[in-house]
Amino acid sequence: MKKNLILLSALFLIGITQVNAQCCKPTDSKVKKENTTQQEGKTVKLKITGMTCTGCSNHISNTLKEVDGIIEHKVKYPGDLATIQYDPKKTNPDTIIRIVEKIGYKAEIIKETQKKKA
Repeated sequence: MKKNLILLSALFLIGITQVNAQCCKPTDSKVKKENTTQQEGKTVKLKITGMTCTGCSNHISNTLKEVDGIIEHKVKYPGDLATIQYDPKKTNPDTIIRIVEKIGYKAEIIKETQKKKA
């Protein structure tokens, strides 16, 4: 009886280990999908006005987390700058600006200027 209990316990633990090993591995399709999304993403830089503290930057950051199509974002205070990587199939800079303005801040796209060659 005692041997059967030990044997059953060992088999149970082996089974659990194998299930955990399988469910915790990312599937190839998930990895490929994430890589594809990152490659297709575009980046926009916004000048944010109206931020007075890090709480403001956290408010904007938390709002951007909820937007479908935003892949990554970074909101800096001080500096009043937001760098946002987004999926152009799901959102665009105008929509992102409207979302930021809806929560009480002003946002405008920072145009990248090319450096002059010396």
